[in-house]
Amino acid sequence: MARATGPATRRLKALAVGVLAPAVPAGAALLLAPDGWAINRLNVAVWIAVTKPLGLMGTTTPEQFAAVMNVLVFVPVLAALAVLRPTWWWAALAAAGSVGVELYQMSLGTREPDLGDVLANTLGAVLGVGLGLLALRAARRADARRACARRADDPRPDAPGPARATTSGDGEPRMAGRSDGGGRDVGA
Repeated sequence: MARATGPATRRLKALAVGVLAPAVPAGAALLLAPDGWAINRLNVAVWIAVTKPLGLMGTTTPEQFAAVMNVLVFVPVLAALAVLRPTWWWAALAAAGSVGVELYQMSLGTREPDLGDVLANTLGAVLGVGLGLLALRAARRADARRACARRADDPRPDAPGPARATTSGDGEPRMAGRSDGGGRDVGA
């Protein structure tokens, strides 16, 4: 049975689709491109664009930057997948996919496979799935709080939600939405 979703969960899922739409083809092109030299030049260009304005060019190398990027590139994609289909299996699938990509790159002869890439990608996958599951949990909690508040504010006496004290026609207090048993109390 599908879980009912509220506006916060629907917005989060829409954001996840928005992340995946451009990220999957871009990631596939980057990971599967046969020209290793072009990927290296792209990494150096991004390294310069990021580290130079921050004054970090002397503190990090393009190789270190590439290792960090191998972690970070997986985070949003795996977070989005975990939001759409909540399971930790995404991390295992990403690790296996990363091994497959490295084997593919090895077969090309123009790319350098690296165990460090697999480890970095797997770390990014685990972080992404964790963040996605936390975000989904927070959205569902926000939806539940919103639904509970909406029920509590409903003025109808038969509205679902917490019982509210009211008075009956004879002025005696009763709990709205609850039956009084249908008869007179014994001893009254």
